[in-house]
Amino acid sequence: MEKPGIDVFYVNYTAVCTHCGGVIQFGDPSYFNNREGVYVWAFDQTLLHARPPEPPIIRIVDEVKLQAQKKCLHLALRLLVQEKNVVNTVLSLAKEEQYCKVIALLESKTCKLVEEINAEKCLASALHQLMTHCIVDSNQLLSIVINESYPGIEPFLKQYMK
Repeated sequence: MEKPGIDVFYVNYTAVCTHCGGVIQFGDPSYFNNREGVYVWAFDQTLLHARPPEPPIIRIVDEVKLQAQKKCLHLALRLLVQEKNVVNTVLSLAKEEQYCKVIALLESKTCKLVEEINAEKCLASALHQLMTHCIVDSNQLLSIVINESYPGIEPFLKQYMK
């Protein structure tokens, strides 16, 4: 339970914690200081029960997974080329692993190298484009990505190839 503040909804001096659902009644201790001519805001947004920090996620991509990502990326890009949503040169750029240029073509903006662009990020962008342009069934694709990962994406994309 926390005092009114971040991630806590409060209406008419009642706070409901969005984490545990606990409720607390409170009054507004804020006041106007006549001597100094300022309004004193008294709500301090301190956590009463802080959540422990989440451990960092370390993702290891082995050679098998990397090849699966690249294969799915190639299929997704072929579909986008087939439907004339992106130029044909995107396929050769992906093959040469120039992922920053692939992203720039897919998203129609310049790619700033803030972080490393890899096959997985390109695949995510390509799948997003397929869903945005209604080339594939968005709900089915999301279900496959969430539940099955790469083995399910490949046959799903192949069914849309002409």
